Amino acid sequence: MLIGAMRGYFRGLKFVLLVVIVAFIATSLFFYGSSPMQGDGARASAIATVNGEDVPPARFQSRQRSYFEQYRRVYRQDITPEMAERMGLTQQVISDLVQEALIIQRANREGITVSDEELRLRIQSIPAFQEDGRFSRERYLAQLKQARIDPGEFEIEVRRDLVRQRMEALVKDGIKVSDAEVEQAYMTRFERVRADWASIESAPLMAQMTVSDADAEAYVKTHEAQFSRPERRRIQYVLISPKAFAKTVPDADAEAYYKEHQAEFERPKRLKTSHILVRVPPTGGSEAENKSKAKVEEAIRRAKAGEDFGKLARELSEDTATAPQGGDLGFVGKGEMVPQFEEAVFALKKGEISPQPVRTPFGYHAIMVSDVQDGGVQPFRDAAAKIKEKLAAERSERAAQAKADEARPALAAAKDFAAAAKNLDVDWKEAVVARGDGLEGIGRDPQLEEALFGLAMGGVSPTLKTPGGFVIARVAESFPAGVPPFAEIKDKAVDALKRDRAGVLAEERAKAFARSVGTGDFLAAARRDKLPSGETPFFSRAEPPKDNEALPAAVLLAAPQTPTGRISEPVRAATGFYVVKTVERRAADPQGFDKVRDQMRVQLLEAKRNQAWERWIKALFTGAKIQVQGETVPER
Repeated sequence: MLIGAMRGYFRGLKFVLLVVIVAFIATSLFFYGSSPMQGDGARASAIATVNGEDVPPARFQSRQRSYFEQYRRVYRQDITPEMAERMGLTQQVISDLVQEALIIQRANREGITVSDEELRLRIQSIPAFQEDGRFSRERYLAQLKQARIDPGEFEIEVRRDLVRQRMEALVKDGIKVSDAEVEQAYMTRFERVRADWASIESAPLMAQMTVSDADAEAYVKTHEAQFSRPERRRIQYVLISPKAFAKTVPDADAEAYYKEHQAEFERPKRLKTSHILVRVPPTGGSEAENKSKAKVEEAIRRAKAGEDFGKLARELSEDTATAPQGGDLGFVGKGEMVPQFEEAVFALKKGEISPQPVRTPFGYHAIMVSDVQDGGVQPFRDAAAKIKEKLAAERSERAAQAKADEARPALAAAKDFAAAAKNLDVDWKEAVVARGDGLEGIGRDPQLEEALFGLAMGGVSPTLKTPGGFVIARVAESFPAGVPPFAEIKDKAVDALKRDRAGVLAEERAKAFARSVGTGDFLAAARRDKLPSGETPFFSRAEPPKDNEALPAAVLLAAPQTPTGRISEPVRAATGFYVVKTVERRAADPQGFDKVRDQMRVQLLEAKRNQAWERWIKALFTGAKIQVQGETVPER
């Protein structure tokens, strides 16, 4: 079931830096429905309190936006309020923020900090803030301004996430796995089983059901969140696109611009740089320091002896962002890296490798410069295309804005917006939108959305610049948030109630079927009851059946978990319920162990570290004073 899969996905989501960035700059989604801030118990200005520390509403809203954006990225569709409610996203977001607060509090007690230089380097490494592969402060500020985020607040959130990552690394670093554990994991993962299965589908049961209006209406009352709609507005708008005013820029205009703006075309010296990073644990002491340095010294020795630097980076570097690309940092200029790194880079010539490990707040680096771009003024022939593009965009934008400014007074004064738009020879459109919806030709735009939901009925917006062009919009009608009249959602309510009842009945029939089979012939019983059924070839957790029809993952997992000759408990799937009988099992082939030993050790170590991290987090909740809307957050 999609909802179940997404709920599991979000529960397992780790909010590393990428998600922090997504929360701030990659989405314009807004919170649906009423705010969890409205309630008693927790402080009025906070979503929750954790050991006396407030969790601010802004942090909740940005984290929730990140959930929604992750959903959109994974499933390529927007999340609806109904889906958000069914997945329990609001409570999940609050739980994550409470957990994060506990982690940061513990990290502070442990003295774990992030320096200003580390914070600067991390922000500069974010692709959203880069132009041509290098950090642009102008782009950084513009992105945050577009998302209506104060840079100081953004940097606080990034610093918090870096502290959380550092605390997690400290907890996980001490975890090891034994040879016996690896071998046992191999035997479990590669044990092969063969199973029979049968399914009880919900769809035929739904088709046989009848639901009265009274039952459906009562169902809506007990599942209001499932049927609630956010506030919506019917708007009329005109969109004047600069593309309609695009004209070719003459060579003479481009050359004149080039001569008047020579400073724009000055290029600083830049070096194409690669590095190998070996981190130093935050509490590792001199022994850890020496080990990291020695590892980089060995990398430098091997590179100077003729080994490929990129291959060494892929093998040794602990910079996960650049290691797969051979440590490539692209071309870098002055002011883009931490001072220690910058000094070492600009002391090297083309083809040179740093003679000694370079210490920065991140650890030790081996650095190689593979190419040099000397500074100077870019020739006109190289800059001409971009100059023409820039001038064309500026001129068409000015023309579009002039047209919009000319049209707005008439549109604002008109009783009939559509007729006025037609008289002005501009196209108009109409749409019903909620917060977070995009508009045809525009997409999502936070500034436009804020204006639309801030206008009174009949109000006309100022001329607004959007990604699609200049917009003038009028609010024609408002639909308040809440559950619509029953007549509007009757079919939806009937369908939902039928689905719930069919699910309950399917599970009951699955249990009854399992009891009726007992130790008898499973497939014969399935044919007797006219149930979809089948048998699998031998398969393992590591190697699912290839030629078998697509059985849900939960069904395939039930087979190795069920004793031989026994029937599993009913397994929920998107179409109903399955029951599985494990018919036969074969032990894993011991001779295959050596081939996957190293890979399994890595996987098992990661699993053990994640388990240790989860246990450590659970311990944080013990004795913690947590309040959310007057309720205590349960231990995880």
